[in-house]
Amino acid sequence: MNTGLPSIPLGRVRGIVVGAHWSTLVAVIVIAQVVAMSVLPQAAPGHATVVYWIAGVLSALAFMLSLLAHELAHALAAQRFGVGVDRIDLWLLGGVSRLSSSPRSPRAAFLIAVAGPATSVVVAVLAGAAGTGLASWGAPALISSPLLWLAITNGVLAVFNLVPAAPLDGGRVLAAAVWWRTGDEHRGTKTAALAGRAFGLALVAFGLMQVFAGALSGLWLVLLGAYLVVSSAAEQSANEMKHRLGGVRVRDVMIPDPPIAPGWWTVGTFLAGLATGPHRLVFPVVSFDGAVVGSVGLAELVRVPDPLNTRISDVCRAPSVETVTSPDEKLLDVLGKAPLRQGRDLVLVLRDEHLVGVIGPEDVAWALELSRSAPLTRHGVTS
Repeated sequence: MNTGLPSIPLGRVRGIVVGAHWSTLVAVIVIAQVVAMSVLPQAAPGHATVVYWIAGVLSALAFMLSLLAHELAHALAAQRFGVGVDRIDLWLLGGVSRLSSSPRSPRAAFLIAVAGPATSVVVAVLAGAAGTGLASWGAPALISSPLLWLAITNGVLAVFNLVPAAPLDGGRVLAAAVWWRTGDEHRGTKTAALAGRAFGLALVAFGLMQVFAGALSGLWLVLLGAYLVVSSAAEQSANEMKHRLGGVRVRDVMIPDPPIAPGWWTVGTFLAGLATGPHRLVFPVVSFDGAVVGSVGLAELVRVPDPLNTRISDVCRAPSVETVTSPDEKLLDVLGKAPLRQGRDLVLVLRDEHLVGVIGPEDVAWALELSRSAPLTRHGVTS
C-alpha cells in the first residue's frame, strides 16, 4: 500500500529507509488502551492500573515491531527479485512498503506478496509457543497473556492481509494468479483493484451497520473500508497509466523550446510582458548565459512583495533530482519520482546541460488522453 503520507525517518535496514507517520502514535495508544483496559484485566486480574498500562504499551510496541517485520519481509523479498524498494513507513492503519519498480514475473509478484503474511504467521507461532510455554511453567499471566495476544493479532493480520483484494497482500496474490493464468499483468492488477473496491465497500457497509446498532468500534471498519476503496481506485488509475504510457519517452510528450523566464529580469518586467502571452502557469528560469537556474510559477510571481526590484532568479525554485530529466528517459520513471502539481511543478528536460523542453501536468494529461486511441506522436517523434 501507499499512503502518500510524510513520515519521520527511524533508520535504515539494508539500505531501506524506515519511517513512521505521526498517526503511528495514535495506533500505539489505541492498542495499548485495548490491552490495558480490556485484555489484561480479564486474563491477569488483581494488578494496578499503571501495571496494565505499562504492559499495554509494551504490547503495542511489540505489535508495531511485528508489523515492521511484516513489511521488511516484503521489502527484502522484493530486493531478492531485483525490485527496488524506496522506503517502509508505519502509520495508523498498518505498514507500507514503497517499491520503486514492479516485479518482472508472476512468480516474483506472488512470492513478494506472500512474504509478509508468512512472516506474520511465523511471529504468531513463536509468540504463541512462548506464551503457552511460559504459562505451563507457571509464569505470571501478566507476562504470558500479552504474548498470546500478540500471537492472535499476528494471526488475524496474516489472514486479513490474504483477503484477495487490492491493496492487501491477497490482492497482490490474486493479481499474480491472473497474470500467470492470462499472461496479462494489466488484467491481473485491474481484477485485484476491482475486488479491493468491492471489499472496501462491504467493510464500510458493515461498519455503518455496527455504528447504527450502537457499536462505535464500527468506525474502524468504516475507516479501513474507505481507505481500501480509495487505495484500490488509486492502484487501478496507476495501473491504467502504466499500461497506456509504459513505452512513452520524455521526448514524446515534452514541450520543446518552451517560453522561459529570464533570471536577470525583474519580476515586474516579466509580468508586464505576459499580457500578450505566453499563457503558461510555470516557466523554466535561465541565466544570462543560458544555464538552467530553476523554475517558477505565475502564482508565485504575482505574490512577490516588491516585483520592480526583485529578480526572477531570486524567487525561483532550484532544480532537483526529481525535476530534471533527459529526453530519452521513460515518462513513467519521471512521474514516479514526484507528483506534478498543476500551476506549480515543472520537469526540466536537459541535453548536455542545455534546456531542450519541459513537461507539466497538462502535458501528462495530454499524453493520457491521446493514448486512449492511438500511439503517441508529438513534434514529429513517436515512442
